[in-house]
Amino acid sequence: MKKVLALLMVSGTVVLTGCGGGGNSSANGSANGNADVAVPPVVVAPPPVVVAPPPPPALAAYVGTWTPACNDSFRQRLVVALKNDGSGALEISTYDETFSTADCSGPVQFTETTSEKITATPDGAGNIQLKLTADSPATDIRIDKVVSSLPAHTIQITGPAVTTVLVNGKPNWRITDGSGDTTDIPDTGIQQAVSGNGGFYLRGNELFTVMQKDGAYVLDMHYVKQ
Repeated sequence: MKKVLALLMVSGTVVLTGCGGGGNSSANGSANGNADVAVPPVVVAPPPVVVAPPPPPALAAYVGTWTPACNDSFRQRLVVALKNDGSGALEISTYDETFSTADCSGPVQFTETTSEKITATPDGAGNIQLKLTADSPATDIRIDKVVSSLPAHTIQITGPAVTTVLVNGKPNWRITDGSGDTTDIPDTGIQQAVSGNGGFYLRGNELFTVMQKDGAYVLDMHYVKQ
């Protein structure tokens, strides 16, 4: 409070001086110790600019590794990732694995892969009716629609049960099972590009893929996240 009063007194003295109250007021002020005091300006910092992060791509929830139930020693594994081009599309790698045991508990004997990845491009969302299991009634669900495409590609079969042989002068993969029986699968070279409409639906850690057939969506595969 004393400092504020001193400032007010100095201000009053300056006003009197301006009005001709005496030519030696400045000297008197200095003699009395009442020097002018500079008051620094108050600087108010602007509030920080908060930029909301962009929403995640519509298909980001499907990223991960997914496998279905074992089907008599066979199981397909999906590895799903977002494309790194910012489009929001997915890249899907498929691994068709055949095991040494009927319940898929043993080691993988051979794996079939493609040289190119499937691209799933977002195509909006929609409500459909779908039977999620064979013995359940159809339910209303909302799917993320996609357009899937696989460019021209080749197929590779690899694994401990596989050897490459020539049959009638053409390359084949020879699969030898646990009993010593063999199956020859011809290498058919470059396969044509394929595409189609489908969609994805999540229920907890379960992924349901659907495909469009005759103008309607039908269940394709049921996977569980790993």
